[in-house]
Amino acid sequence: MKTKLKARLLQWLASASRVAVWALLRVIPPRKHAVVFGWPDNEGNSVEVVRGLSRRYRGQVYWLLQDPTYPGPAFAQKDLQSPRVVRVQKGSLKALQLSLTAEFTVFTHGLYTAVTPPKNRLVVNVWHGDGPKKLYQTNLVRSTVLVSGSTLWSHYKAEVFSTDADSLAVVGNPRSDQFWEAIPASAIERLGLAEGRPRVLWLPTYREAMGPRARRWSDGDQLSESEKVDQLTHAMADAADELQIDLVVKPHPLDVDNYQGTGLRVIRNEDLDAAEVSLYQLIGHTDGLISDISSVWVDYLMLNRPIGFLMPDLHELIQRRGLNVDNLEELLPGPRLDSVDSAVEFLRGIGTRHEGLLPSAYPCVSEIGVPSGPGITDRLIDWLGEYQAKRGLEPLFDQGPH
Repeated sequence: MKTKLKARLLQWLASASRVAVWALLRVIPPRKHAVVFGWPDNEGNSVEVVRGLSRRYRGQVYWLLQDPTYPGPAFAQKDLQSPRVVRVQKGSLKALQLSLTAEFTVFTHGLYTAVTPPKNRLVVNVWHGDGPKKLYQTNLVRSTVLVSGSTLWSHYKAEVFSTDADSLAVVGNPRSDQFWEAIPASAIERLGLAEGRPRVLWLPTYREAMGPRARRWSDGDQLSESEKVDQLTHAMADAADELQIDLVVKPHPLDVDNYQGTGLRVIRNEDLDAAEVSLYQLIGHTDGLISDISSVWVDYLMLNRPIGFLMPDLHELIQRRGLNVDNLEELLPGPRLDSVDSAVEFLRGIGTRHEGLLPSAYPCVSEIGVPSGPGITDRLIDWLGEYQAKRGLEPLFDQGPH
């Protein structure tokens, strides 16, 4: 009984605070500064937006961080150390004040001010990817503009976020610009990879997750506890050694599974940070990807490199996580790795550069509709500039490269 009362009280307080924020945004005049928040601090969309705004936004850019000492990836230092960029502790009173007074806000997972904004504020939800996962609790996140990296999934996102078609920026996810950032040979070595060898990255989405404040939830059973997955990963590890391919697994930052028993090298966020490499920078320097219902493979399509799908628990994911499409298997731009033979054959095809593995060989790619790159962040800023002009509002950005 006490638990239910506490939950209701918290719900009431959250609702009351949203009403208060909604009112304050309409009373407090906006000031000429921008606020950017992404989770985690190294989330690629927010990093790239801060970089782009440091070059083109006409005011101060406040970057809200859980750790305000976070420097950002090595390749981005020129932009991220700009005098225009000020790092602020996310949970501080200053961060709240800046958010309530910002004329321009960008976030990936919502923010204090993610209520229906007034016309004199530009609020952009870049979210954290597009793909077949069903989205939940989006009624708590409101913005002026919603960003998408896929024609197919933009329609779904617009519906669940209650966004009008003319406020939908289908320009790509800014994080994908990192695909084209070079990686120094020293960083490759620190990650335990071999320069010049074909590189395949397995990026499973979480089945069991541990979120902020030790909140834990489950969309399925841990992959490394599956006997079938164990057979597949060890067979792939042996094949990768034989074919001289670097095959590594990078768990989702929320994943409680450590993948230590898979026979594969594991790279985590802290390893990337130590090597001063971003995840999407590393992804851009792979020859193939192994994925499932993650949003990463949708971004990866613009590189037109092989994608294999390892999801022996697809039925369970559909039942427990939920998908937003009924024909996922028809939309997969690559083979299902559901047996030792298919998994090994996928690696062998990458080694021989088999063109039949390229996503462009699959007709579904045109239906998914991924914008081309690089230059996605500048394209988003250009789009926002035109959007502001159509609304009869003053420009926020300087002219970008063309």
